Amino acid sequence: MVLVLLAACGGRDTPPDAACQPAVLYLNRTGGMWDHGVRDDASLNLSILVDAPRAISPWPKDSTDWGLLVDCIRTALAPFPITVTETDPGMAPHTEIVFTTQYWAGSVATTSIIPDSCRPGHEVEFVFGNALATRARACHIALRSYAQMVANLSLGDRCEDLLNDAMDCVPDRIFVNAPATCVDASSQPIPCRCGGTTQNSFEAMTAATPTCP
Repeated sequence: MVLVLLAACGGRDTPPDAACQPAVLYLNRTGGMWDHGVRDDASLNLSILVDAPRAISPWPKDSTDWGLLVDCIRTALAPFPITVTETDPGMAPHTEIVFTTQYWAGSVATTSIIPDSCRPGHEVEFVFGNALATRARACHIALRSYAQMVANLSLGDRCEDLLNDAMDCVPDRIFVNAPATCVDASSQPIPCRCGGTTQNSFEAMTAATPTCP
């Protein structure tokens, strides 16, 4: 079973000005100590998704698998002005995908968790390798949840779009520059979680990560 748990809202009170601060995405495979925060702060390892101080385990796959996963994520995000790094940016503003083993407060089938509100400025996503059988699925889930987090997107009905949840739909998915109908986990049409009934994932990602002057 594939499950994405959309947890409670978070983010900074005043998100960084995207017009003057380039988007930086840190892919964290080493885990580390995380604690609960009233707002996400990737620089301080604080997340509203974490219920208490927790030692987050490293990603359970080997270095070869990890390298190919990073390549997959970089390729999908290449159309957007996002710096993807495997080096912790420290106190510099950034979003972060923490790749770890298993969700600490729910089903072992949970694949990722992200904040749920429609406000900007969310910073932290967790991806759980024990629930992901293949690297391709790990890449898909990480990108889908990242787009849901930073661009307020929902699941969509286009097979070739990264926001579609079907497994093995097409070999190489992208953010599609065309309208898609928002759907639930059973592929039934529903209102998009942040308004409307359709979305364009490419346009939403472009708007969420504008080019700095």
